[in-house]
Amino acid sequence: MKGSRKTKMFVCSLIIIIAVCIIYFKLPYSPVKSEFWMKVNEVSEKFTESGKQIDEDDLKDLPEVIQKYFTRNGYLGINSASVVILDFKGADLAMGVDKPQLKIDYLEYNFVDEPARFALIDTKMYGIPFQGLDSYQDAKGSMKGIIAKHITLFDVKGTDMDQGALVTYLSECLMHPSLALQENISYEPIDEYSVKATIVDQGLEVNGIFYFNEKNELTGFEAKRYSYDTDSYERWTTVVTDYKEINGINTPTKLQAIWHYQDGELLYFNSNGVEISYQ
Repeated sequence: MKGSRKTKMFVCSLIIIIAVCIIYFKLPYSPVKSEFWMKVNEVSEKFTESGKQIDEDDLKDLPEVIQKYFTRNGYLGINSASVVILDFKGADLAMGVDKPQLKIDYLEYNFVDEPARFALIDTKMYGIPFQGLDSYQDAKGSMKGIIAKHITLFDVKGTDMDQGALVTYLSECLMHPSLALQENISYEPIDEYSVKATIVDQGLEVNGIFYFNEKNELTGFEAKRYSYDTDSYERWTTVVTDYKEINGINTPTKLQAIWHYQDGELLYFNSNGVEISYQ
């Protein structure tokens, strides 16, 4: 009888623990989300919107292909921005070579007045909440992943992460003229449809190439960055497609990121639509 009671008590306790965990997992609170919004708000408070509208004079020092990209896709007349926000819903994310693929919500803030970028990954792994925080600030990059709101799966930092995070920031600097016009970004035309861009932040320097088509649409970006799958620097590209007119701007709605390894390509980020907004 005693053994039977102990078994029942154990089962009841286990059920209660599982029920508490399920309830807690369903709560909107998340330490990672709180950290993300804290970082975003700390940087946001430093800057205010100027209210100035982008005009042709603002773009005159940019390479011709970038001027055409902004003017012919409807960016003239929009307000300058202090932050550019990209909101992806239901994007596909590959965790690495031969690793699981997740369906994620991905929210990122790219700041203009200082090179800073914060991105929040929100998803589930085997029904358990998983959040990731991808950060770049003060020339330092980091990426961490937390499961069950408190268990750290990874927390990556270091010079290779700094370089990769700044490359990602640079790859998105044509999402708004204010990002592209930063003084620490320089451009070198390659030909009619491509431009080399270089960004320097507190001694950290990275570069990459932007590509355009005959419609003066941005089609992609290419750079070298460190891959933790191969422990070496690899070719990394983004692909920008599915342009649609949104609020008068010819806007890309599908973005992909691809690793080009010796043994083949890894499409590790594949969006299924993005909402772009500015503040």
